[in-house]
Amino acid sequence: VVHDERHSAPRIPAILELCIQAGVDVENYPSKRRTKPVYSIEGRIVDFESVAGMDEMETNLLFENVDDTEVDVLRRDPNSELNAEDTNLIELSTRTLDSWFEMIGGVRKIMEKYNVWTCGYCPEVQVGPKGHKVRMCRASKHQSRNGLHAWQEATINDLVGPNYVWHVHDLNGPPLRNDLKRYYGKAPAVVELCVQAGAPVPDQYRSMMRLDVVPPERDEVDLVA
Repeated sequence: VVHDERHSAPRIPAILELCIQAGVDVENYPSKRRTKPVYSIEGRIVDFESVAGMDEMETNLLFENVDDTEVDVLRRDPNSELNAEDTNLIELSTRTLDSWFEMIGGVRKIMEKYNVWTCGYCPEVQVGPKGHKVRMCRASKHQSRNGLHAWQEATINDLVGPNYVWHVHDLNGPPLRNDLKRYYGKAPAVVELCVQAGAPVPDQYRSMMRLDVVPPERDEVDLVA
């Protein structure tokens, strides 16, 4: 994708694009599955695959009615929708946490096969054999690069970045205090939310959440070494 094509090419969530490239067919985002290799000749991509079956209607279908803010693009089974009255909150939070870990593990495995790139200056992510050439980087000194991204190999945190939050020991207690922050632990927001809803604390986050540390009271701060 070059800069002049930035308005015609739809932007979708990175995980969705990664799954589509791995073979998942999504009705709202039809994809052309190649049966022959694509060659790079003198820096230009040449596709020798026959395009007899690709008419103009199919091409227009690829980009019509696409909403950049649309996230829920997969068809859902009505029978799988959660009923708030019949679902136990603890069971729901446990399943949510399990699904989150399953997603992280699945994305990590797919990334071993399919390339994912991230800009070294901004959080932009591109899924594909190489990064795009859309000049939309707004990081420091982007003027010297004319807005071009500096692509480098992405990690799982670039694709599914954990938003770390402070762990709250007592939900009914006072707000967390700045002078006691060295006693507080942290965890990804999804983990903290599910733990507060009743899910068991994952073993890999026990030490990070500092469950064995009891924050002192206000009048005990000066007595702590």
